[in-house]
Amino acid sequence: MRVLLMTSGLPLRGAERNVVDVLPYIRAQGVDIHLGTLNTRRDGPLAEEFARTGLPRHDLGARRLLDRAAWGRFVTLIRAQQYDLIHAQDQDTILFAAAAHWRLGIPTVMTRHVLVELAPNLKKWVRARAVLLAARHGFDRIVAVSEAVRREFARLADVPLARIETIYNGLNMTRFVAEYDRAALRAALGWGNAPVVLLIAALRERKGHDVLFQAIPALRAAVPDVQIKLVGDGKLAAAIKAEAEPYRDTVEFMGERSDVPELLAACDVVVQTSWSEALPTVLIEAGASARPVVATDVGGSAEIVVDGETGYLVPPGDAAQVAARLAELLRDHDLAARLGNQARQRVLGRFSLEEQARRTAGLYEQVLAARQG
Repeated sequence: MRVLLMTSGLPLRGAERNVVDVLPYIRAQGVDIHLGTLNTRRDGPLAEEFARTGLPRHDLGARRLLDRAAWGRFVTLIRAQQYDLIHAQDQDTILFAAAAHWRLGIPTVMTRHVLVELAPNLKKWVRARAVLLAARHGFDRIVAVSEAVRREFARLADVPLARIETIYNGLNMTRFVAEYDRAALRAALGWGNAPVVLLIAALRERKGHDVLFQAIPALRAAVPDVQIKLVGDGKLAAAIKAEAEPYRDTVEFMGERSDVPELLAACDVVVQTSWSEALPTVLIEAGASARPVVATDVGGSAEIVVDGETGYLVPPGDAAQVAARLAELLRDHDLAARLGNQARQRVLGRFSLEEQARRTAGLYEQVLAARQG
């Protein structure tokens, strides 16, 4: 079985991180899998990491979505490599794969990584609607990264639930379960003995940084020396930093980081205050690192965090509960350790790359068998 898995490029983001991690595991399932990308414009460190896997990458050099030359290269690639199936991972590659399904009749699978598509302007609204149309008519099966995404996408795209299968994104656990020297890490980071809350999220819409900032006064009243470290970058960086200015003695912006496992090992509690999430990888990473979390109960968060057992879930936008739960975990070290250890046991059993690869390869076989039958 030869499969072309497609993503627009390899920037350092969650979905692309998962693609690079899981592809060798899919190959280990006996699938001759190749990576297809639309262009290299937004490539980051993941591109070098992918190159070290030794797997083939075919880049189409697309200048825009409607690029006739890139489409011609795409058709030539499909015919030359004789792919049995195409698996698309994001908005633009979903549209490419659906076109190949319609034009060439090739079996196709898509993955839905988001709960909702943000559409702040007409161009993005049209693309989001095109994805729904493509899902309805251009794919044999659809993968959802959480049950919450599965149900919401079935409603949005008017697709039967039977055509959508939930397959959780796996995590390279070895990067997070290592036994770090926590004291040495904190010393190297300059964190000292202060209690540290870590938020890992892009600086963009709906990530809830404003909610965390609203929680700071009550949190500082309960834990005066608390420090909040924000990891990530994005187009709203300037606005979010300005919003945090009144709390500059508490909040540190650390930018994009490649040492996330070390940061998780060094912190005390992980917080996630998003207004919308599909399957927040940071909560899986926190669990693998045995760190308790305080997270908003949105999307697939409840499929990772068991409230009161591996962390706490709070209503979106509820800054008072965010502050109260963070304070509870920062003051009760035994509770934090117990919830963190239970979180590790939960994610190790549910979010492995091996399981994701096994189920993905099984889905490919189902699609091809259904076509042959």
